Amino acid sequence: MKRIIYTIAVMLAVTAGAMAQTKISETFDVKSFDELNLVFEYPELVQVKVWDGKEVKVEGTVDIQGGKFDEDFKIESSARNGVFTIESTIRGLRNRKGNFSVYTHSDDDDDDKTSVTVSRKGTTINVGSKRNGTYSNGICISIELVVTVPRDIKVMLDARYGLVEVLENPEMLEVDARYGGVDVKIDESQSLEFDASTQWGQIFTNLDVPIKMGGDDGIGKWMKARASIKKGDKRLSVESQYGNVYLRKN
Repeated sequence: MKRIIYTIAVMLAVTAGAMAQTKISETFDVKSFDELNLVFEYPELVQVKVWDGKEVKVEGTVDIQGGKFDEDFKIESSARNGVFTIESTIRGLRNRKGNFSVYTHSDDDDDDKTSVTVSRKGTTINVGSKRNGTYSNGICISIELVVTVPRDIKVMLDARYGLVEVLENPEMLEVDARYGGVDVKIDESQSLEFDASTQWGQIFTNLDVPIKMGGDDGIGKWMKARASIKKGDKRLSVESQYGNVYLRKN
């Protein structure tokens, strides 16, 4: 069990932060790769689009502590064993000082050492690695990305804290949005095999296609949904352990 108490030490300068956004735009050539791995830990929103090109375009806005640490946000790429990886990082985050006093208590049997992020009115608050005691290093982070990928590539997307919005999916897409949730638009006129799951959230849908529900809808139990639209090769798999999953008509 984890008990976390958040105390705001000072008021957020919301207006100033909104004006301090830094725009980013980067392009990566992936024509030699069949698989793409996207790892975005801190963005509060990641939108996924497709196009007929052979490049991946990453565009968006960054606001870290009212623009003070925007330059610490980096997008890096690497290639290994036929997989092209694009990953976002915030350099020096653990050493920054912010505006939130946090007391964290973890029971002895709790081995989860990941950092904690809470969203409030569009602002994401990261409070660093969990450890016993009181500390104050919360940094206000507001990052939104639009990622455009080739239509015919296999994509694995890990967006740890943010919401993933799939506007159109490539040939194969796997999404793991552990805390933020997933919102997917599905074109029911196109062939697609898809499944969705959540442990602590809910699955919502307005699709006409019959959906097979499985798992357990009890609190803390994994709920699963699966459907097949005009059987074909296109695949979609989405998971959010703590967030909701939305399956919408396109």
